[in-house]
Amino acid sequence: MQKTLLRCILISLCALVILGLSAVFSLNAGETPAAANEVTQVSVPKYTFSQYQGQLALFERGFAMPVEIYDVYLEMLPAEEQQRVINGIPAQTDEEIQKIIEDYTS
Repeated sequence: MQKTLLRCILISLCALVILGLSAVFSLNAGETPAAANEVTQVSVPKYTFSQYQGQLALFERGFAMPVEIYDVYLEMLPAEEQQRVINGIPAQTDEEIQKIIEDYTS
């Protein structure tokens, strides 16, 4: 009799713990940690201006060959601009692309 009562209490406690953990996980399931939100807010640019065979070129994310190569030779640019192009200039929108092209071709 005492073993049966002890077993029932133990089973009840385990069930309560499982229910409690289930409730906690289900409440947190819809929430995203703040750090995860910060990561998703920083977006990878769709395009990057860099150099290709010594010239300014526009690359699309995920492709090794440029979308467009411009008649802008890196050796003709100031050293800090050369380094900026080598490091990559991000562009997300058509407007950003157009602005960068104008900056380097005019």
